[in-house]
Amino acid sequence: MTRAVNPHRDVRWAWGFVVLIVAGGILAQLVGYGIAVLLGYGGTDQAPPPFGAALLIALPALLIAIAPGLAALYFGIRAGIGRRFSGYVAAAIGGLTIVYWVVVAVISVLSPA
Repeated sequence: MTRAVNPHRDVRWAWGFVVLIVAGGILAQLVGYGIAVLLGYGGTDQAPPPFGAALLIALPALLIAIAPGLAALYFGIRAGIGRRFSGYVAAAIGGLTIVYWVVVAVISVLSPA
């Protein structure tokens, strides 16, 4: 049994996830910092972590940060297909959020200091 597409519900979900983007970013930064502290790289006077440790810190934080953006993108496109065009705005915000966090994660992993 397939579920009928409900564009009104999808647009509500899309905008709800847009609201959660900020909370996802804050949670991702806390998780990244927590992992860095657990690995011994929490102080500001220390050298930056090597590439492997930086990748280990960045990946979980990146997944947490982009999750609300991915959900907003998915539900926004579904709502737009269902002719609720404000869903495309939520999808665009979600997509831009994903691009932003991927760029920030790549810069943080590759930066020497």
